[in-house]
Amino acid sequence: MVKAYMLTVSNLLSNVPPLFGDLAKILSGEIVFSHQAFLEASLDGSPYEVMPQTIIYPKTTTDIKHAIAFSREFKIPITVRGGGTSQTGGALGEGIIIDLTRHFNRIRNVNMMDHTVTVDAGTSITTLQEKLKGWNMEIPSLGVDSNKSTIGGLVATKSATSASFYAGTIREWIEGVTIIVDTGEEHIIKDGITPSGRLLGIYQSVFPLLIDSSPILRAAKPEQPDDATGYSIWNTSIGPRQLLDQIVGSDGTLGIITSVTFRVSPSKLFSITNAIQIKDPELISMFVDVAVHHNAERIFLLDQTLVTLTQKFHPDLLPSLKKAQFTLLVTHRDDDVKKVKNKATMFIKGLKVEEDEHVEFDETLVNTITNSDFAYSLIHNYGRGAHKVITSAGGMIVSLPQYASLIKNIDEYMGSKGKLYALSGYAGSGHLSLLSLFDPGTKHFEEEILNYNEEIFKIVKKHKGGISAVGGDGLARTPYLESFYNEATREIFKKLKEAWDPLSIFNPSKKVGGSTNYLRTHISRR
Repeated sequence: MVKAYMLTVSNLLSNVPPLFGDLAKILSGEIVFSHQAFLEASLDGSPYEVMPQTIIYPKTTTDIKHAIAFSREFKIPITVRGGGTSQTGGALGEGIIIDLTRHFNRIRNVNMMDHTVTVDAGTSITTLQEKLKGWNMEIPSLGVDSNKSTIGGLVATKSATSASFYAGTIREWIEGVTIIVDTGEEHIIKDGITPSGRLLGIYQSVFPLLIDSSPILRAAKPEQPDDATGYSIWNTSIGPRQLLDQIVGSDGTLGIITSVTFRVSPSKLFSITNAIQIKDPELISMFVDVAVHHNAERIFLLDQTLVTLTQKFHPDLLPSLKKAQFTLLVTHRDDDVKKVKNKATMFIKGLKVEEDEHVEFDETLVNTITNSDFAYSLIHNYGRGAHKVITSAGGMIVSLPQYASLIKNIDEYMGSKGKLYALSGYAGSGHLSLLSLFDPGTKHFEEEILNYNEEIFKIVKKHKGGISAVGGDGLARTPYLESFYNEATREIFKKLKEAWDPLSIFNPSKKVGGSTNYLRTHISRR
């Protein structure tokens, strides 16, 4: 038995390049060098492709610390990968990919007295939601952007959801995180802790930086709470909460999150979702205002393209809908069935719409069509695999009064290019996602993508918005931060990164250091 085991280990190590030999011997988890695994890890939900040098599936935090030590010694960067669903290239890296989904996927602790749950970063969001549902608990701002999305990915990108306008961003529901920093030290960051060791050094560097820069930060702070463009450095209060704010939405560039503790609340038993047909985008903001006034808890917008494609590819899924430019899904929830019906009824009366301009959707249908995987698959199927779905403009966010104008300007631009496109979004927060089809067989495909990014982001800037409300900045959006923040603010971003990660081993080219030249050479035609 021992000989067989030794033979297996020997065979595994024989495939390990010499550079990684010593690291492979001390890991309790797996280290992979297969070409097929590299091909899979070189792609995510974005139009980019970056080939890694190895993939590690750590079993313990000690494995992660060994990987960090190796990274520091040989100057090979680390990128943490969850479900690989990033639409911005956030899960792509040229060095070591650390995949937490295989072993860091457990719910560690449930405290019903404190109403908290601690969960591994590699746990899928759907897994956590199902467990919480069984305990009659929920995290209202916990949305599923994709069936494979992980807790770590959600926290790293601070993505908006259909409920965040009502329940607050995901940051408001995070009590603490466990993180491994650049030296390999493991720290818990939460209210009430006293920073020590390397974390204390980071705090002592960052706090004076933010205090001294407070006039710049006040002027640069995004208007929308869900806007995660750049680092979250707007909180200059004393204490660990400031460090926690920096970690949430940092795209994995400051350290490796291994677990997250969330605050939970009792789940609500009943919900009603009304689908409202909207003929004119100018009415969207008014309808959203009425929904908020009538205590709606989730709001989602989809355009006629998505409705038409749903009817084409899933003809039995949707109830009969009148043709309209947009459909607004508004969900009311309560523990009392009479109260939730009354909320929904009063909302419809407040809108003053005709009977045939609204219809109820059941919860299963709502969960299906608000999942970004669904919209992506519709556009992909329409392109029949010959065209590539471009997702880089999936995180736009503006103030609600700017919403209609943003949609109009996008429609004008996309119309001028003759491209099929679809719009959807968490309208309650002012979020809008744009999916479009491009032909990778064209000679100037790379330039078309970069020009598209630039023009769409110019439109967003014109409307005083941000570009990263969903999915983080990643590779796709980082080069365009200079359009949204002045040089002084971007310099603070750089200094923050240097304070946490002076060797730049964590997920480089995101948040700081990205370039359109790098994007150009890594756009995938696959």
